[in-house]
Amino acid sequence: MSVLTQLQKGGFSIGVLHLPPFPTSLRRDRWPLERVIDYAVEGARRMQLAGISSVLLQNVGDEPTHLQAPPQTVAYMSIVGREVKKVLDIPLGITLLDHDGAAPIAVAKAVGADYVRIKTYVGAMVKMTGLLQGCYYEAIRSRRELGAEQVDILADIFDREGTPLGARDFGEMATFAVKSCMADGLILTGKSTAETSQILQEVQHCHLGVPLLIGGGVNGQNAAEMRQLAQGFIVGGCLKEDPDDDFSPIAADSCRQLSRLLRGELE
Repeated sequence: MSVLTQLQKGGFSIGVLHLPPFPTSLRRDRWPLERVIDYAVEGARRMQLAGISSVLLQNVGDEPTHLQAPPQTVAYMSIVGREVKKVLDIPLGITLLDHDGAAPIAVAKAVGADYVRIKTYVGAMVKMTGLLQGCYYEAIRSRRELGAEQVDILADIFDREGTPLGARDFGEMATFAVKSCMADGLILTGKSTAETSQILQEVQHCHLGVPLLIGGGVNGQNAAEMRQLAQGFIVGGCLKEDPDDDFSPIAADSCRQLSRLLRGELE
């Protein structure tokens, strides 16, 4: 069953697995590759056993990153992703901190992943890393050239970590992302719960026929409320034993409780 079909049913939880620094990271606390693989495989297993619907790998340990993913990032993400894929029966996704439309598609194709998450897919954003422009063309072209049509694109509309250039017409941006730029699903996240709800309502009125996801801010305290707003939910820090530590072990109990709340099994 494709990830889009599962998303349409609602209550779909995507657990972000923040990967520790690769051996080529600019950070001083680099991890050996085998240790990164062990961490990722164990975290993915815990998420799956606890009922999380999908695992999303992200190269958080590569920060600071550049606009395009370097070859070593593509290589290490592919190696780790292949090992994680072996232990999963649930969908696997790929997302990169690097602002790059082609690289995540290439990694997903090599890994056999089901989807990618791409931020600043359309429009332009000013972030701490500078000015980022939509990378939809590179993503679409790469997917076609690599024969990776089975890789779905989940595209962010508005990145809450930045400020958009120009007017914020979310309905217009969402329509462009789907109709012209072939996004298979839309990720909508405001700087607050109220803003997230407002953005979702604007886009829902466009009737675009693709699943809508919330890309952040969902936790055990607001999950019951948020599950009414979208079909999918991307969660990260709240699934860890120490939410303030990017590379803290995944907490199975937190995963289990949140996944059940998002499916409506707990109130």
